[in-house]
Amino acid sequence: MVLKAEHRRWLLELTALPTAAGYEGAVAAWVRRWVMQRPWARIRTDGAGNLVLLRRGVRSRRPVVLAAHMDHPALVVKRVGTGRGTQKVWAEFRGGVRREFFTAARVRLVHEGSPDRRGRVQEYRPAGGGLKRPVVVVELAGEGPAAAGDIVRWDLPPTRVRGRRLAAPACDDLAGVAAALAAWDALAGSRKAKFRGDVRVLLTRAEEVGFIGAIAACQRGTIPAGARVIALENSKALADAPLGAGPVVRVGDKTSSFDPGLTYRCAQVAAKLAARDKRFKWQRKLMPGGTCEASAYQSYGYTATCLCLPLENYHNMDEKSGRIASEVIDLGDFAGLVRLLVAVSRSVSHGREPGLKERLEGIFEQGRGVL
Repeated sequence: MVLKAEHRRWLLELTALPTAAGYEGAVAAWVRRWVMQRPWARIRTDGAGNLVLLRRGVRSRRPVVLAAHMDHPALVVKRVGTGRGTQKVWAEFRGGVRREFFTAARVRLVHEGSPDRRGRVQEYRPAGGGLKRPVVVVELAGEGPAAAGDIVRWDLPPTRVRGRRLAAPACDDLAGVAAALAAWDALAGSRKAKFRGDVRVLLTRAEEVGFIGAIAACQRGTIPAGARVIALENSKALADAPLGAGPVVRVGDKTSSFDPGLTYRCAQVAAKLAARDKRFKWQRKLMPGGTCEASAYQSYGYTATCLCLPLENYHNMDEKSGRIASEVIDLGDFAGLVRLLVAVSRSVSHGREPGLKERLEGIFEQGRGVL
């Protein structure tokens, strides 16, 4: 699959940004600048700080909502110590990374307006005994500003591309954010497309600590009751769901299975794309490596499913080396995901593809004579 230059640029920029649950400001600022460059788009913020992107003059009761989250596992500074030559900070870890990966791990502190400061994990205190989340003691080299609320992220190379692979500090879920924006821009930003369907983008906060932003969006009515929600994720690659085999129509995660009707429609669209273009690859899989926001949306009564990218080094955990590493996705998978999102959004908005129930009723009409 061919990846457009601007989509590639957005992907590289977004996956390089520092972010943590509750501290998604750098990503939100990038998205706001992106929206400001598009007169046809507008952005609003709900009471929980989630971002909703809407097309001006287009509304319906049953929109298609492309949902992705803006955070990634990282540390948030809670207390700053003093010292000469070195400095300690105590930071809360927000996300799912196993304890053994913290041992002597290299990190860098991000303080707005100052160069990043490198450091190393000195101590890991697990949750429990009054701690809601793990607390990590980090020793920083040199002197410089540090404050509560600063993000401490893994000390990893900048986002880079090697062949078909993109390696970045945070693909999950900033590659999902990039895919949502690329598909929405392709749908709504092109005058040639003449697409008038109500497709929106929802970018949520604090997914890595229990879907807090997504739950708030459900509780506050940020998502219309009749919406069809397509969650976008980066899910741990499996032996039968590898990188390079195409985006995944995800039938479920380790917690639940997703709406069968909407999942069926997505698979039908993917199959038609593949029939027309032999270069287009896709997968239909249960991805039990984690739980995604589609489970949360379904629990609150929404029609929801998930499309995802297979991800190597999920949550920066390189299982082979036992060390922290860049997350990796396949650029062909990403380009395929954008293409699939555009096609699915068109189809679901206009009801072009018959749903599973309609197909079953057709089969019944053809075969009822045997009864």
